[in-house]
Parts: sequence; C-alpha cells; structure tokens
Amino acid sequence: MDFNTLLLRLGIDSNNFINKLNEPIVIENGFLYDVEQSKEDRTCPYCHSEESVIIGYYYTETNCSESENINDKLRIKRVRFRCKECGKTFSPPIKGIDRYSTISKQVEQFIINDYTKRLTFAQIADKYGLTKQRIIQIFDEKVKYLPRRNMPRILCIDEIRFSEELDQNYCCVLYDFELKEIVDIIRNRRIPFLRYYFSSISLKERENTKVFISDMYDGYATVCNSYFPNATHIIDRFHVITQLTRAVNTLRVNTMNMIKDDKDYTPYYNFMKSNWKLFLCREEQIPDKKYVYMKTGEIFHYDELVYSSIKLSEKLWTGYLALQDIFHFSYFSTYEETLDYIEHLSNKLKNSNSELLKRVGDTFHSWRFEISNAFTKEAKINKYSNAIAECINNQLKTIIKSAYGYHNFERFRKRAMMILTYSKKDT
Repeated sequence: MDFNTLLLRLGIDSNNFINKLNEPIVIENGFLYDVEQSKEDRTCPYCHSEESVIIGYYYTETNCSESENINDKLRIKRVRFRCKECGKTFSPPIKGIDRYSTISKQVEQFIINDYTKRLTFAQIADKYGLTKQRIIQIFDEKVKYLPRRNMPRILCIDEIRFSEELDQNYCCVLYDFELKEIVDIIRNRRIPFLRYYFSSISLKERENTKVFISDMYDGYATVCNSYFPNATHIIDRFHVITQLTRAVNTLRVNTMNMIKDDKDYTPYYNFMKSNWKLFLCREEQIPDKKYVYMKTGEIFHYDELVYSSIKLSEKLWTGYLALQDIFHFSYFSTYEETLDYIEHLSNKLKNSNSELLKRVGDTFHSWRFEISNAFTKEAKINKYSNAIAECINNQLKTIIKSAYGYHNFERFRKRAMMILTYSKKDT
C-alpha cells in the first residue's frame, strides 16, 4: 500500500513523516506500523527561530485503528530539537494526534460515536484497549454541553430514582409524547428545582405546550398551573387505576387473613392466594375453567370462586365493583359528563366502610379535574398516557444499572440523552 494512502486511512497527515514504508508487524487484532517524524519543521514554538539542531530521538505508540474492530498502532520515531537562539528544546507536533495523547483523532471520534450506543464506559474501554477512567475523561472533555429539546406540544413528566444523595434522589424526566424521546432530565423533582428550571424557559416556548401529562404529584400540578398557561393537565389513567387496584389488593389480603384459620373457607383462601391477579382484572378475563381443591376433590368454576371470595367481605365487594366500573367506563363526549362520573365514583368510595377506599375517594376528588381530562373521548382518541415515560424510564434504569450507578448527575444526563435522544438519525 502507498505510504500516503496508509496514513490517510489511519487518519494521520502524511506530511508529518519521512516517506518510507516498512512492512507492518502483526500484533493482536491488528498491525504495528513504524514511521519516522519529518525533520523539516525546525521552527521553535517559543521564539519562532528556524535555527535549531537535532539533539536526539524517542519513540511513541499511538492507537490509530482504521475501523472499530481492528487494533492498529503507529510507532513513531519522534525527533527532538534545541533552539540555537533561546536554548529551549522541543518536538514538532504531529497533525492528527493531540499532544500527550495515545490515540489518534480518528480513534477518538470512534469512541465519541460509541457514546451514543448502549455500551458502558467499561465496555468502550475494553474495546479500544484503554482504561475506563480515560474513556470518562474523553467524554467529559468532548461532551461539555448537551442542549435540551424544545418544549413539545404534548409534554409527559415523570421521575426515576437516581441516587441516595438528597439533591438528586429522584430526578425528573421530561418526554415528548409525539416524538417518543427525552426532552431533558432535571436533577431533582422537588418544587424549588422545578421552579428554577421552568422559569428559565421563555413564556413563548412554554405556551406551545397544549397537553401536560403526569402522575398525581402535587409538584407537577404546580408546574402546570404556573408555567404552562395553555396546557390541559391530564393525569395518566394508569396511575388512576393503580390507586384503586392497590386498595382492592390490600382488601383481598385482609379478607384472606380473616378466613385463614377457618377450615370451611380453606378452598377460598388457597384460591385467593394463588390467583390474586383474577381479583384485579376485568371480569371478562376470568378464565372459563374449573378449579379443583386437591384435599377434598371439590370442583369449582373460576367465576364462582372469584365472586364467592369477594362477597366474604363487604369492603372488598365495594372496591371490586368500583374497579370494574372504572375498567368498563364509557368515554363521554363532553368534559362535564366525565367530571360528573368521576365525582360519582369518588363519592361512592368515600361513602364505603373501608378507610382504604375512602382515601382513594378523597384522592380522586382532589384530582377530579385532571382525572376527568384523562377520561374524555378526546383523550381516548389521542391515546394520551404516560406510557412512553414508563417505557423510557425502564431504559434509563438499565443505563444506571449497567454502569453500577452514576455519581455524577451531569455525566448521566448527557449519556442518557445521547443514547435515547441524540442517537436518532434525524438528529
């Protein structure tokens, strides 16, 4: 291969070297190339005199792979000069390799490209034969700032657990519902952090957001009311149903404990314990099959056992009916009709004999306007939900877990956005 062509493939300027090509030495996963630095550039970087003399040579090795799967090295015979005018010594720089660096700029670019892939810093380090700390150092040097996306038309907001430190225990994540990507990650979900962040965004940009989707955290309601004047606040239906589902499941356990020592109800106890999901799903999803109680050989239909078990407790029966009611809710065309339905459901729970259901009813009443927005016909047509947030949250947790946790929030924010947002081809 021609000398200039070789150096060009390795991402190095051939003018740095004397034009002579030695046979490459085979090394593990690649080749070792020997080159000698040119002696023509004798300009002193201190006094700019061109009167310099050679005082010696030394060798350096640089990783300059021409592809991500080949480990090529360039062994350079460097020249050292002494300036006759100022007496200082120097070596001319190599174009394409930073001073004191053991990798070429081409390899450095390969590493930067890998930051957008689902690889840990340790995996990238192993790939290029560098230390993990060096990979992190390159990341901090080259990825100094990563801008957020603009506030989307439909904004989803949620949080993930990040670390044990108080100021970044739960970080807040903003999502674009339509593009299904991260808009930004905020260090903390507490009100002071949220106020500081959103107040720095122009009103004109915030006015573009028309829908604000969140869970039932007071801080998000404050943000929506204070900073998004044109947005309709929607509570994700999943969180609404989860509130009631958890209460019903607790009542199921309480009912089990109530009949635990009664031998007459042993089949019900065993069934409720092993088939708990049937008490939290739609009634039409109960399988059409038989349940055999092995000790006595008694045979029950699943429907029969579910309803008989539920009726053992008035509180469980009330909660189960309310859950089925919300599962089979018919979307109303107007907001007013939906609000009436949510208030009716809230009153039904508040008037029950269960403290658990009463608390759920109080929660529904407190958030009745935002919940009603989630149960309108328009919300169903547009499929407004925080599902995208929950999905990306799982990916964020994987990024944190695979790195055995991040201690530097800014480093985590930049890496997460590079992988989940900026790795897209249209960016």
